[in-house]
Amino acid sequence: MRRINGLLLGALVLLATTVSYSATAPAYDASTKFDTAIENTVFEFYVNLYKYLFDALDKTSDLLESVLKDDTIMPNNNINQTKELLQNYIAETKERRKPPPKNVTNLDGFLCIVANIHTINLFGDIVKRYNTTSLPTPSDEVRLIEAALKRHGLDELINHLKIRKTEFINEFLRKMDIAVTNLSEVDKIKCHKLVEWYQNYRNSTEEQRANDVFTHFAHLLAR
Repeated sequence: MRRINGLLLGALVLLATTVSYSATAPAYDASTKFDTAIENTVFEFYVNLYKYLFDALDKTSDLLESVLKDDTIMPNNNINQTKELLQNYIAETKERRKPPPKNVTNLDGFLCIVANIHTINLFGDIVKRYNTTSLPTPSDEVRLIEAALKRHGLDELINHLKIRKTEFINEFLRKMDIAVTNLSEVDKIKCHKLVEWYQNYRNSTEEQRANDVFTHFAHLLAR
């Protein structure tokens, strides 16, 4: 959990505790409306984050299932600890892929996102562990697992998730720029915490953004 970026968590906490919305709605219900454009924009970001995380859970789990079925992995009894590690990740993703809370703006929605982020970070840890380029003397087992990961689409998966992340983050930034610019004086006071968070995000360095949960493992594994 230590790698979850404070700016992002700040935004989620703010959304979960400070905005006023007109109706309780499921995570993907576009009819949910807030009092200001900036709140609507952050809620849309929150929903897109849900979608991104669920997509990442699905695809990372599918990848590891394919690796476990690989002809070089399945019959090999010398790597049972690694198999168990992959199986544990798959089991955890099944738990995380249960339907999200009906109201994603409360504490349950926030905790669901944090749990999903934590699980996806575990995938990053797995791939880092079997990344020969990051080890001075990789073992035969590391080479075997890395080769299986790549055979079953690791590089393509990382690229897919990076593209999805970039698309919804850039759209969020574009809409937030407009929303912040057009805030009335009254709304600036009401939404000052969201505005302050956004300004901090905009002013953060590329290195700080690279540590954000959206880019954690994709940045880590980028070649």
